[in-house]
This record gives sequence, C-alpha cells and structure tokens, in this order.
Amino acid sequence: MDGKKKIWATAVLCAVASVGFVVPAGAEETMTHDLDEVIVEADRNTLPGGFVANNDRVGILGNIKAIDVPFTQKKYTEKTIMTFYDPNQPLNGTLANTPSIRIGSTSPMYTDFSMRGVNMNASHYYINGIPNMFNQTRSIPAYILSSVDIVSGPNTVLNGATFSNNGTNGTDAPAGLLNGTTKRAAADPVTRYTQRFSGRSTWTEDLDLGRRFGKNNEWGIRVNAHNEDGGLSIKGADVRDKSIYINLDHQDAKSMTNIFGGYYDWKVNGGQRWLSASGVTKGNLAEAPNGKTDLSFDGQTKYNHGMLFTLNHIQKFSDKWSGFINGGYGHYSEHKNDPNSGSLTLGDNGKLSGKFRDYVSDSKSSYWQVGVSNKAAIGNVKNDLSFAVDYFMYKSKAVNSGSAAGQATIGGDLWNGVHIIGTPIAAADIDSVGYSKEYAYAATLADRFEFGKASLYAALQYRDTETESASGAKVSKDSLNPTFAIAYKPVENLSVYASYAQSYTKPVEVSKSYDNAGEIFKPIKNKQTEVGIKYRGGEILHSLAFFELNQGSYIKEDNPGCKIGEIYTQNGENKFKGVEYSLTGKVAPKWNVMGGLMYLDGKREKLAKGSEHLEGRYATGTPKWNAVLATEYEADQNNSAIFRMNYVGKSHVNDNGVMAPDYMTFDLGYKHKTKINSTPVTLTAMCYNVLGKDYWISRGTSVALGAPRTMMLSAQFDI
Repeated sequence: MDGKKKIWATAVLCAVASVGFVVPAGAEETMTHDLDEVIVEADRNTLPGGFVANNDRVGILGNIKAIDVPFTQKKYTEKTIMTFYDPNQPLNGTLANTPSIRIGSTSPMYTDFSMRGVNMNASHYYINGIPNMFNQTRSIPAYILSSVDIVSGPNTVLNGATFSNNGTNGTDAPAGLLNGTTKRAAADPVTRYTQRFSGRSTWTEDLDLGRRFGKNNEWGIRVNAHNEDGGLSIKGADVRDKSIYINLDHQDAKSMTNIFGGYYDWKVNGGQRWLSASGVTKGNLAEAPNGKTDLSFDGQTKYNHGMLFTLNHIQKFSDKWSGFINGGYGHYSEHKNDPNSGSLTLGDNGKLSGKFRDYVSDSKSSYWQVGVSNKAAIGNVKNDLSFAVDYFMYKSKAVNSGSAAGQATIGGDLWNGVHIIGTPIAAADIDSVGYSKEYAYAATLADRFEFGKASLYAALQYRDTETESASGAKVSKDSLNPTFAIAYKPVENLSVYASYAQSYTKPVEVSKSYDNAGEIFKPIKNKQTEVGIKYRGGEILHSLAFFELNQGSYIKEDNPGCKIGEIYTQNGENKFKGVEYSLTGKVAPKWNVMGGLMYLDGKREKLAKGSEHLEGRYATGTPKWNAVLATEYEADQNNSAIFRMNYVGKSHVNDNGVMAPDYMTFDLGYKHKTKINSTPVTLTAMCYNVLGKDYWISRGTSVALGAPRTMMLSAQFDI
C-alpha cells in the first residue's frame, strides 16, 4: 500500500471512531479470574503499574503471591497483552517482555521462541491449564486472554502429564511453560468492538461480549469473535482469520466451573523468514536485507483450521477438602505449500535454495486430570497438599511430497527473492497413512508447607510415556520426576529461595532422513537448579535468579560411504548457566516500568568419542545477553505513552564459526481515551521497530529475518 492509501486508511479509521451509532455503557473493568478461587478478583491483584499480576498460578498448588513463588515466574495482565499486541504474531509482543525469552520467528507462519537457550513454540502453551491445544503454526489468540503465566524453568511436574515433543527441533525438552487464562464475564456487562489497521492493508475486527446472569449472577458468558484480512508489513504476506470463542462459567459458594471452546479458520500467504544456515561458512553470512523483503515463492501458502474445548471444575467438599477436574480436546488440520522442512537453505553471500513441498497434516489431542487438595494446619505449620492423576493422548499424521523424486526446487537470493524451478509434485492422499501416537499417564503428589517465615515445596511425579509410530512400532518409558524448593522471608517484602526442577521428552525414533533410521533413543530431561531473591521496594518488585540448566542433546554426524551420509545421535548435553534480573512497578507517580536482562553461557559438554571437536563450543543460537525495558508515561487518566527497547547479543549460528550480529529494536506507542456520544472510546497508535532496524535472529542452526517497521492503529468502543 502506498503512502496516500495509508493516509486514507488512517482517515477511515478515525471516521469510524466518530460515528454515532453506539450507546452508553457501564464502566470498563479489567478482571482476573483464578480457577482455584470461587470469588472473582478485580485488578487490585495487579502489581503497581498494572503490567504484572500479584498472584501466580503454581500448577496444582493453585495461586501464590508473586514474591513467594520459589522460581522465576510472572503473570502478565490483559493490559500487557493488549498494549503489546503485535500484528505479525500477536502474543510475541507479550513474550518479548520476559528477559529469559527471545523471539525466534517474526513470521506469521511460526510461533518459535527460545527460553533460557532452549527452543520452544506454541506446542508447549497451556490454555486454562490444559496442554497442547495449539502448535508450532497456530498460537493462542491474544484477544481471548485475560492473563498469561510464564514460568522460566522446567517446572512442568506441577502441571500434570504433558506433550513432550518440540515442533522446532523434534526432541528438545521444554525449558518452561506458558499458560493463558481466557476472559470470563465480569461483574459489569461488556460490549466491546475493536477495529485495527496494521501493516500494508490489514483490517481487523474484534467483538467482545460478556454478561452475567442467573441467581446472584452465578452464570457468566463471554464471546470473542475475530475477523482479520489483508496484507502484513512483510511484503508478499497476507493473512485471513475468522474465529469465534465462547467462555461459559458458573460459580457459587461450593463450586466453580469453566467451559471454553472455539473454532478458527486461518490462512497466511507468503511470510517466509526461516533459513537454515548450514550452507554458510565463516565470514560469509550476508548482511540482513530489508525487513520487508519477500522470501516466498509465488503460491506459497499455509492454511489451517480447527476447534478446541477445555473444562475446569472445582468442588469444595468441606473447609479443608476440595476436588478438581481439568480436561480438554483439540482437533487441528493443516495444508501448506512451502519449502521442505519449512526453511530455505542460506548459502554464502546470500544464495538461497530449497525444495518445494505439499504438506497435509491432521492432529488430535485430549487431556484429563482428576485430583483432590487439602488445606490444613498442624500447630503453626500450614499445609497445602494436592494429588492428581493425568491422562494425555496426542496423535497426528501427515503426507509430505518434499522428498519425492523429481520434486521442484527453489532458487534465488536475499535481494531478488526466490522462484520455483520445475513442476511441483503434490502430496498423496492423507487417508493413505496412519496416525503416530503419544500417550502419557502420570500421578503427581505435591505439597507446600508454611512454617514461620519459611515455605517448603515438594512434588513427585510418576510418569509413563508410550509412543507408537504410524507402522505400529511401540516404545515406552516410565520415570520418577521430582521438583522441590525452599523459600525464606526474613521480612515481608523480601524472599530468598532455592529450587530444583526437571522436565522430560518422549522416546525418539530416528527418522528416514538418516542412515540409522529406526534407532530408538530414551527420553532426555531438562534439569534446572535455581537460587534467587525477590524484593519489593516501594512500588517495584525486583527478581534476581542464578540458574544452571542441563539438557541432553542430539547431534547430526557425518557418516561417509553410506546411502544418506548422515546419522542422528543422542550425544552429550547442553549446559546453560545464567543470571536473570527483572523488575516491574512504578518508579514515579506517572511512570511505570517493566523489563530485565539475562546473561547466558550455553556450552556443549560430555560429548562421546567422535564428537570431541564440539566439546566446549557454544550452543548454537544462544546469545550471551538479552535485555528488555518498557516504560509507560501516564500523563493523566486519558493519555499515556509507551516505549520499549529490546536488545539481543551476538550468537553462534552453526559449527562453521558463523556469528549473527547483535541488534536492538525500539517500539513506541500512544493511547488516548475519550468519549463519543457518551460512549467510551480508546484510540491507540503503536509502531514496532520504529527505527526500521534490519537484523538476523539466530535460532539453533538457522537464522530468521527480523520484522520490519510495523504500524498499528486501533479504535476500541465500549458500547
């Protein structure tokens, strides 16, 4: 879209803001709902500044004050989610506020990020405490969320049996978790219509309706509908999204039930940003091209649609005992025409190559958890005990024409784009293949003791995991997984703690892409030790953590003289040692602040004979420094400005000595609240990467092209 059209679009948006069809409404109220509390809590539960909540959800142990949680965890509020609503990947804007997280993809096609050096994606998201309702392509829609919990560390034991696979690398155990809590009906009715314009021509409409009804307003319903269509700021990329989600809840003195479900139909054309750097040699990584550059071939597309359902129920049996049930089901289908493996290969001096693929997949997941909890006191010792049993099932099947003989290839470079060479071959019928499956069964016992100024956390999970390939081959493995921590508060506003936690993967079968296809590897674990301190001085909460994260690793090794020439091995471990500091709160009556920094030293260790040359080398895609600082100036109750800086240090991309340069981006925004015909209206302007920085994001042995300058305008009507 040219400059005149953008000016015209802005004028149209302002005109929409001035129409007089709307009617007065009640006051706006941001609500936070916690599933293990019967009472609906209001925003007095946020820390000063409103970006972060005062209570965190600690798995089956329920909600605990942020300063008392004995590991690095934050609950970002709806204010944060909507303030940093990124048009390319709406939830990325929230994740980027966490110093332990680095965004791994700016493309609307993928949801990748890294946490403390370990690659993750939306496959590891939870929604209302239910795992694996989303995937590497499809993220949780930001507009349906009231909060997002982010745990920096493998504390998954407290969250039941979960999906272990990682769509990015296929084998990495998750280094943390993210849980989104959906919006629920507030005490006051909500009728909210929001319109956004972003990128080159993307128009977005959101309708948010919430009502409580019945005796004592015990019932609540919240409906969120979304329509998005148009060109993104990345050239050649456009998106179409039509979705609807409904949240129904019931709460009384003895029980609380929440049911959430929805359907989405989403398609993105273009948007290629991910490049394998295996073909680049030292000194030959090209400078990052303009962030708007189109690296997609004509006809590149990704389409998915699906539905999901979650259930949460808490039943109070007595003053001490209660029971809970959590469950969910998701069905997801995808069809894409893109480069095989999802990435192009970047060679020396900007050359690009790859193969075309037609890829069709179908996946289903279900999860159920049943448990009981007891709150008791023996003398001066408070005891919160929980026991839960879990069942998880995930199955998927896919057909991929990328390896077909005579398949079309892709060629080009960073400056002139890419094109298809030859005739693309379509994939086979998906009904011609069977499902591969993963099952997990778990029993978890967790306890929290409070005695005087100290708290002790302990959890033990027995887990049995079984995988079944499409051909029917089965592999199973059981394990005991502990988590424990101790916290001490010498004074009310200071807490020191030490914790240990671990997470796990499934057994891995080597794919047909390697000479050792069919070899089975046992699950690997992430093990993390963390020591930290949390201090609330005035209206600012400070957190400082020292951690060591050990992760078993997989390595591709040359296999000369064999058919493929490469094998896949389970060899050594990646060790990440780091320090993470974060803060949030008010530094002055009109100034709010949020951010932090992380230093990370990631290296490979304990490698077996034949791979000694990698011993002590830096883990790929792991910068030593990561920092973020967001400041908000509230001029008055109707006007505020936001500024954010993100810095990522240089990092090793591959074992050829290739380095990705460091980079810094800036975001700038302004919000104005007004009334039109007695209707509250919020007008927002936000610009991401305001200086138009061109940069590479290192991601494992790959690089991704950074996001271009992206403008977003919005008008929100509380009718």
